[in-house]
Amino acid sequence: MPFDKRIFEAAQERLAKRRSENKRVEDLRRIEIHGKIPEYGELERRLADTMSEIFSAIANKKANSEEIVSKAMSDNMEIQKKMGDLLEQNGYPRDYPDPVYTCQKCRDKGTADGKWCECFNRLLNTVAAEELNARSPLRLSTFESFNINHYSDKEKASKASPMTQREAMYNNYRECVNFAENFNGKGMGLLMIGDTGLGKTHLSLAAANRIIERGFCVIYDSAPEILRRIDKEQFGRADGDTMQLILDCDLLILDDLGSEPPKNERYISTLYEIINARQSRLLPMIINTNLKGDEIKERYSDRLFSRLLSMEVLLFCGNDYRLNSSL
Repeated sequence: MPFDKRIFEAAQERLAKRRSENKRVEDLRRIEIHGKIPEYGELERRLADTMSEIFSAIANKKANSEEIVSKAMSDNMEIQKKMGDLLEQNGYPRDYPDPVYTCQKCRDKGTADGKWCECFNRLLNTVAAEELNARSPLRLSTFESFNINHYSDKEKASKASPMTQREAMYNNYRECVNFAENFNGKGMGLLMIGDTGLGKTHLSLAAANRIIERGFCVIYDSAPEILRRIDKEQFGRADGDTMQLILDCDLLILDDLGSEPPKNERYISTLYEIINARQSRLLPMIINTNLKGDEIKERYSDRLFSRLLSMEVLLFCGNDYRLNSSL
């Protein structure tokens, strides 16, 4: 997808910072090895000498250059083996002093095989996602701050349920924790259904924060806001390509589904396109709605309703925690 210059430059800055941090780790490792294994430094100097002999013989085209190169290469291999043996004898892996790269494919250059590397495209998506998330309360909720004691241990979760509200909500909490801890960028995701103020947004944001900490690209926004933004971009009233960004991110969180204007066929079509495209590629979502099952079916098309119910459904119960001043 196309990115504006500002996002592109920000991604390049992060790539440069990554290279700098990895070079620092590499330098610290070399200092550590030289301090603990003095013989290693001497072997390094001898290794550099063999390389100089090889280059000199080739450049000067000496009569016996092949003999010189052959002997120097033999010495080179022997020295490298001794260096590796020394490292292992002192408890280090043989590749400990090698260059450190976050991405082995492009070696942190950002390009591989004449095109932008996948790692750089991920940086672009991450920067763009952070800009899109700038106004969201992503950092306000954690699993640790979720108070399960708010939910009643006396009232039933529903008339048909054998569980109390607290038991049912603890199950929802555990499902969200497991989802975040085991997230790998593949799957269908979670559909959270329940009235306002029961913790859907809190657990969604807690999962988002944990998944972001693990290095994945997450986009969070309300369904109405995302649909409005896409609508403006598609009709030339705003710049950007939000649609492509939310189709490509590792996790998409749509909050407050159902609060967008009803009976808007364009919005419904866009919603179906988003959900269908991500599910077809097994890219997970978390979708929150205050609508009940029959209200979802009445509001949206049958095919969209079917797509939503293919996700793991979590039913939220209890009383609006925002009315409790202790939370």
